[in-house]
Amino acid sequence: MSYILKMVLLGEANVGKTSLVYRFIENKFRENYKSTLGVNLLKKDMSIEGYGDVSAQIWDLGGQESFKSLRKLYLEGANGALLVYDMTNQKSFEKLDEWVQSFRDARDNAPMILIGNKSDLKNQIKINENESSKYADKNNMGMIITSAKTGQNVEQAFIQLTKQILDHISSES
Repeated sequence: MSYILKMVLLGEANVGKTSLVYRFIENKFRENYKSTLGVNLLKKDMSIEGYGDVSAQIWDLGGQESFKSLRKLYLEGANGALLVYDMTNQKSFEKLDEWVQSFRDARDNAPMILIGNKSDLKNQIKINENESSKYADKNNMGMIITSAKTGQNVEQAFIQLTKQILDHISSES
């Protein structure tokens, strides 16, 4: 059996969504990515134990306010989302509710995982793991702390979301 899944990365501009995707797909990190304008579409084929072949279509959405009107369109048909905030940026954490709402409005109860990114910037962290965990629990989603720079938990985040999506699809059929 093979699956084609649509995953979206959500979150404010500059939280590291593009860096996470490139770390996952190419295992590379660059200090400077240009801000994503609109949407970036990437693909990764995986083999998931118990399910078989999965082709993940990863939609990296621009986080700027100006793309807000396009969100609903981009979220159409999404099987799951990684909700990303920057652990060193309080505002990116405070804006999560907006992103959760956009996703829930479009995709109801499809799986979401909260990602606290930039864990490598230890001395600048403003949102601790505990706060992150509480938010994830309150919103009924998993939570993973990552660093696109070091690669910490990046692959695990994508694979965990993939498995949750596949479990979700299986439970619906």
